[in-house]
Amino acid sequence: MKFNQLHYLFLCNFGIFFIGTGLLPILPLYGAQFGASPGEIGLYLGNTYVAITAGTMLTGWLARLLSHRRLLIGTGLLGIPAVALLGQATAFWQVVALTALVWFLGGIGLTLASILTGQYSADQKQGRSFGLLYLAYPAAMLLSGALVGFLVEWQGYGLMFAVISLAWALYPIAAYLRPGDVRSDRPATPAAKQAATPVTSTRTFYGLLLVTFLLQSVAYGSRMGITLSMTSLSFSASAISSTSMVVGLFSILFGLAVSAWSDRAGRKLFLLVGTLGAVFGALLLLGGTRLWHFWLATGLLSAGQMATGAAIPALVTGLLKPEVLNDGLTRLSAINRVAGIVGFV
Repeated sequence: MKFNQLHYLFLCNFGIFFIGTGLLPILPLYGAQFGASPGEIGLYLGNTYVAITAGTMLTGWLARLLSHRRLLIGTGLLGIPAVALLGQATAFWQVVALTALVWFLGGIGLTLASILTGQYSADQKQGRSFGLLYLAYPAAMLLSGALVGFLVEWQGYGLMFAVISLAWALYPIAAYLRPGDVRSDRPATPAAKQAATPVTSTRTFYGLLLVTFLLQSVAYGSRMGITLSMTSLSFSASAISSTSMVVGLFSILFGLAVSAWSDRAGRKLFLLVGTLGAVFGALLLLGGTRLWHFWLATGLLSAGQMATGAAIPALVTGLLKPEVLNDGLTRLSAINRVAGIVGFV
C-alpha cells in the first residue's frame, strides 16, 4: 500500500498517543511512589494539560517560524530523551517537569496533525479522514495498555520508560518521511459557502466547542477517578493498565464506524451516540467495584472521546471556511486540553 499524507500523520499521532495513553493510568501510581498525595497527583495531572494546552496554543506561532516538517521532527526528537529520563527521576518535581515537557511537545504534534488533516481532507470526506487519524488513539492505547503494565510489574518503572521512549521515535521518523506540506487553496463549494455564513457558523462552532469541553471534562475526570478508585480497591498495576486496552478496543470500533459511515449517515448521529455513552459511563462509575464495571465504564466513556476526536473535527472542517479553518482546529484542540485541566483538577 502506498502511504499518503494521512498515513504518515496517523503514525505521528500513534507515536504520541502510545506514550500518553500508556502513561496516563500509571502516572498516579508513579507519583505516589514519591510521596505525592491524591490532591497533589490531581494537580500534577492537571499541570500536564496546562503544558499540552500551551503547546497547542503556540503551534501556530511556531509553525510560522519553522516548516511543518521541521517542527514535527524537532519536537519528536526532543521527546525521546524526555520520556526516557522520566524513569531516572529522583524527586517528584523532576517527574512533574519532565511529564509537562512530554505533554507540551505532544500538544504541538497533535495540533499540527489535526491542521494538516483538515487541509488534506477532500470535500465530503472529512469524516473518513478524521476517523482514520482518530484510530491512532485507540490503536496506541490498546498496545501501550498491554505493554506498560507488564513492563512495570516485570522490571519496574525505569525499564518501562526506556522501552516506551522508543515508540515516541515513530513520531519524528514518520514526520521525516511525510510528503511535502499541503495547502488548502481550493475554493469553497456553494454548499460550504452557504453553511459558513457568519451567524450560523459562529453559533454552531462555539456550540461544538462547548460540547467538546463538557465531554472531555467528564472523560478525563473519570479516567483519573478510575485509577484512584481501582488503587483504593487494591487492583494491580496490570489490572489498572488493562482499562486502556478496553478503551482501545471500543475506540477502534467507534473510529472505524466514523471513518466508514459518518460522511453518509451523518456526523451528528455519531456525536449523539458519543454523548450518551459518556453520560452512562460516568454514571456507572458511581457504584463500580469489580473489574468488569471499570472496563464497561471506560468503554462507554471512550464513545465521548470518539465524538470529540473524530466526529466534531470533521463537523468543524465542513463548517468553517478554508481561510479560518486552521484557527478553528487550533481552538478545538485547545479546548480539549482545557477540559483535561478542569477534569483532572
